[in-house]
Amino acid sequence: MLRDKLRTVRTLFGLVLLLVLLFVLGAAHAQNYAQDYPLANLQEGQRGYALTTGPGDVIERFGIVVLGMQYDAAGFPLVLIRAEGDFIERSGGVAAGMSGSPVYLPYGSGDALLGAIGYTFPNSDHNLALVTPIEVMRRATPERIGGLEPFGDFPPLSDAVPVATPILIAGASERVGRWLEPLFVNSRVTPLPLQLSASGAPEAADANFTLRPGSAVSVQLVRGDITVGAVGTVTLIEDNRFWAFGHPLLGDGDVSFALAPAYISYIVPSTVVPFKLANNGQRILGRVSQDRPYALSGTLGADPDFVPVTLTLNGPARSVTKRFEISADERYYPELLAAASLQAFDETIEAVSAGSAELAWELTLADGEVLRLLAQLSDPVDIAGAVAQAAAEPLAVLSDNPFADPELSRINLSVSYRKMQRYNEIVSVSAEQSEIAPGELLTLYVRLQPYRAEPTVRTLRVALPEDATGTLDIVVRGGLELSAGEGDGGSGDDILSFTELLVALRDRVQSSELIVETYVGDDWQRLERITLDDPVYGEETITVTVTSSEEVAAAPSEPAGTPSTPVPSDNGSSDDSGDSSPIDPPINDTPPTDDPPPWSSRDRP
Repeated sequence: MLRDKLRTVRTLFGLVLLLVLLFVLGAAHAQNYAQDYPLANLQEGQRGYALTTGPGDVIERFGIVVLGMQYDAAGFPLVLIRAEGDFIERSGGVAAGMSGSPVYLPYGSGDALLGAIGYTFPNSDHNLALVTPIEVMRRATPERIGGLEPFGDFPPLSDAVPVATPILIAGASERVGRWLEPLFVNSRVTPLPLQLSASGAPEAADANFTLRPGSAVSVQLVRGDITVGAVGTVTLIEDNRFWAFGHPLLGDGDVSFALAPAYISYIVPSTVVPFKLANNGQRILGRVSQDRPYALSGTLGADPDFVPVTLTLNGPARSVTKRFEISADERYYPELLAAASLQAFDETIEAVSAGSAELAWELTLADGEVLRLLAQLSDPVDIAGAVAQAAAEPLAVLSDNPFADPELSRINLSVSYRKMQRYNEIVSVSAEQSEIAPGELLTLYVRLQPYRAEPTVRTLRVALPEDATGTLDIVVRGGLELSAGEGDGGSGDDILSFTELLVALRDRVQSSELIVETYVGDDWQRLERITLDDPVYGEETITVTVTSSEEVAAAPSEPAGTPSTPVPSDNGSSDDSGDSSPIDPPINDTPPTDDPPPWSSRDRP
């Protein structure tokens, strides 16, 4: 009997647990699958509530009142509400980071989802907000909302902006955030306030995170040792789909960002707009695949398309290696790599200072081809900023090409630097012969002034074109100067395919090269290119006369160019390879100065 009674008790207890579980699941189902509130039923004065994550990662509930409706506010209808209650008062109003907070109104026997908080009025009443209707977030058709009349006392629409989106940068400095601002130039989103932290949230927090409407999330463009994410709120979850924000992030349509948890530590009141202080999580919850004017959406459990990056910085004191991933989207990875490079440099040298650097890229394409590139630079003010700008340039060329998607599968960038400027300035050029026969070797003497070092002379022996006749202008320039004949220092030929683009990138002139060029008829020809140790700037032109061998033999020989240029003696001679030798006495009476060379000016944040 006792055994039967115990069995009966266990059975009843199991049924109770099952009913409780079904109730909880039903409540969660109702929460996630709340029906859409019909806009035709909206009336001024209706009361409902909204959900958002507050300090301590608690999902808070606060009251709302419907004040009005406007159909052309942002190209789609928006609902004006006033938020109220203790939580809103403590927060100072609707805060940055609340975008996407779901708003519910009573409907039938339960609650229906009106939409997401998407817009606010900075420098105004912080309790006012605009709700993006859920049917718009679902890409509603005009027929479903047509024929409804606006109502209520609506504020000036020019004052309404998408809820400011806090940008979280873990492991990065403040000025790195300014390098990311170009991403938001065409976006309606205000990417502020910028928040910095040494790292993301602990792994234990990620393990215990449960995604539901009202949860704070981080939409991440960069993940790893450096993380860049935008904080918002999830509005709706249906099966494996989600909708969030109620406004765009970058507004670029099809995207591939990572959805991760975000953790709220505090809400800071502000006269401009209150904002959530948050931390990035690292657990991937899903993939953001749509960045539309009215919402972000994507798939839970799906991995985003990211490109792994290894960034190594080698300096005189120490080396730093950063490993992270960036969105595999050619619209973003130049800026993202630049920002990450700036962070690695700032972290290493801990100063904004002059210096010089060499960059070496290994860019692996989807088909396995590896594009290896080199560049050298020197900057009198901010070598870290110069490196960041240079780091992005090859990726910008690839992303802007008209031929094919570069489909990068891996990026390796190694940077070696010194905390001093290193460059050469071309002071003057002279020629040993003033008249020379076609195809013969022309001997040139190139004066170079290194930065704060003794001047040197390079001896170059250049073969003239066989079809050259008459007077010939010989241009000697540094790799930092654009070619007068080509404009970009490239091969001069039109690039007609992606393969030719890769060849041109590999063959592009290095800033440390010394280039000799000339016009023969209408054809611009490169006669010589020699690699030096440091960047070279400046350009000089000399003129020689090309005659027949008989005419050259009959004419007296005089050096062309500047007559005061000394020819190296036996103890300072150079061979055909272009070796240099010091000049004694100095060939430049003007001492070097700290004035920046003309090529160093850059428009950087």
